[in-house]
Amino acid sequence: MKLFAVVAFVAFASVLAEESYDFKCMTATALTTACTATTGTTLQDAKDLAFCNGPNGEDNNKYTEYACGKCTQDKDGADEAGCLSCAMGAAEDPNEGCNEYAAPTFSFQCYVGKTKTRCPADSAGEAIACFGPAETYEGDVAVLTDGGCGTCADAKTAEFEVDDCLDCSTALCNTSSAKVLVPFLAPLIAALFFL
Repeated sequence: MKLFAVVAFVAFASVLAEESYDFKCMTATALTTACTATTGTTLQDAKDLAFCNGPNGEDNNKYTEYACGKCTQDKDGADEAGCLSCAMGAAEDPNEGCNEYAAPTFSFQCYVGKTKTRCPADSAGEAIACFGPAETYEGDVAVLTDGGCGTCADAKTAEFEVDDCLDCSTALCNTSSAKVLVPFLAPLIAALFFL
C-alpha cells in the first residue's frame, strides 16, 4: 500500500511540475519580445513547443505581424496566408529570434509594348514607376516607344532625350501614348459629332 502511495505521489508531482523555455522573437525591425513555452514534461518538450512567426517575405504580403508561437491556422490546418513559423528550440541563442525581419515589398506591372510586364519588387516604399514616350516624341527608338518599368532617367539611352519620355506612377499607366489614342478616337468623336 505504501508503494502504491509513493508511486501515485511521484506521478501526481510529475504532472504538476512544469518545464518552461524562455526565448525571444522579433517583433519589428530590431525589437524583440520575451516569450515562454511551457509543458508538463521535459525541457526538451518545452523547446519543441517554442516557435516564432512573421511575414514570409513574399511580394504584396498583407500579413505584417511578428509574434511568439506558430502562425494561426485556418479550419483546414493551413497557416494563415503570408505567415511563416520558425522553431526556436533548436536555436543556439534563445535571445536571438528565428523570425527575421522581412522588409515589405510589392510588385506592380507596366506595359512593355502591348504586353503587361511584372516589374521588380520595390522595398524602398510603394513607388510605382512606368515610362513611355511623351506626346511630342516623333522618333522610333524601341526602348522608348515600347515603354517599360522604371523612370525615364533609368531608361535613358543616347538615342533619346529625357524630355522625349514621360513618367507615370500608377500600375499599367503607360498603356499607350496619346499619339496612338488620338488617331483612334478622332474618327469616333467625328462620327458622334455628326449624329
